[in-house]
Amino acid sequence: MSSNQIPVGDLHCQKDTYSKVCITKCISCSEKPNKKGFYEVKLHDTVIFPEGGGQPSDTGMIDNIKVYEVQRKKLEHIHFTKEPVPVNKEVEVTLDWNRRWDHVQQHSGQHLLSAVLEKEPYNMETLSWNLGPAKCYVELSTKNTKTLGAEQLATLESRVNDLILEELPMECHVEANTGDGRPDSLPADYVGGGSIRTITIEGLDTNPCCGTHVRHLGHLQVLKLLHVESARGGNIKLFFLFGQRVLDTLDVAYKTSRQVTSILSVPQEQFVENITKLQQQTRASQKQIKRLMTELAGHTATEVKLQLKSQPYGFVYRPDGDMDFLVDIASALKDTDDIKDKVVVLAAGEKQTGGQMLITGGSEEIVQKTAKALLAAFPDLKGGGKARWQGKAKSWKTIDTLDTHLKTLFK
Repeated sequence: MSSNQIPVGDLHCQKDTYSKVCITKCISCSEKPNKKGFYEVKLHDTVIFPEGGGQPSDTGMIDNIKVYEVQRKKLEHIHFTKEPVPVNKEVEVTLDWNRRWDHVQQHSGQHLLSAVLEKEPYNMETLSWNLGPAKCYVELSTKNTKTLGAEQLATLESRVNDLILEELPMECHVEANTGDGRPDSLPADYVGGGSIRTITIEGLDTNPCCGTHVRHLGHLQVLKLLHVESARGGNIKLFFLFGQRVLDTLDVAYKTSRQVTSILSVPQEQFVENITKLQQQTRASQKQIKRLMTELAGHTATEVKLQLKSQPYGFVYRPDGDMDFLVDIASALKDTDDIKDKVVVLAAGEKQTGGQMLITGGSEEIVQKTAKALLAAFPDLKGGGKARWQGKAKSWKTIDTLDTHLKTLFK
């Protein structure tokens, strides 16, 4: 590591979670962008936290240049930008505070949640955790407790929220990374200096961690447990939100509830019942439509047979049809003398958006002849097949000319 760079573990952002700006110096900048288009910038110090400990990287600015992420490489911290930063220049580094605060609340909250889960009556070890863009989860061992039911989740949520109200201090203790008493969780490449940081929640938890954390639990605001999912090896994932994410999620849920209330004309408490009824009605309607379309396909097949009595081809276009409808018609014509030595072209779908086409006939030769001619006449049409050809077009705007093409082909 460059002797001019503060090592990860002793960074400005790690010493003061709440600091939003720092003045430092650019030590180096790559001469050209890497394969992903980013310049790699090394600063003496930074207020932008590098990804680590399960916590995503902060983002921010170096003067007026955007920092897309910061990564740790051994003891070094590397900023990734789309523009070069002048070397040896004194720069102002500013933080995207909203992103930082979100990460701080979720990360500190995870420490608290895992600490409570490790104790009675749960005795569940946290194996890993994930800070996602919308929600977080802890993966829990089910060695002692197989799952978390609704009553247990309610009790757990209440316990954590009570601790938040107590505003217990959350402190960071730092010692030199000399190699003695090295925590197992420390990355293997974090050697040759730096510091070992231990986060404590007064009277409740002690854990090594390089992340940024709240001063006291009150800054977590609130916990909302979401749901439990099965995970690898019989373990479970418990999804959760802390702080501002709870408020943001409630805001979206409330606005959505208002919209659905307006659409369904029922209160939120009746959503499930009302939607279930609508689904049942929809399925019943779809069955009825399917039955009627099958009957219509039979009648349409009869009309096609009448066409075939006076000409070598039949043609049907139904804007409200689909491939099932076309197949039903073709099936009704199959193995009948009406289609012998003749061809039938069936198309469905709206003119603006296009749809399906099916070509069937008395021989593979006549089907292929017809398909070849229609592919040439309709550039948007794509498909394939032998004795029965199926295709799809992006548009049927010129479908009215298809009958003319068939007349020309079989004149």
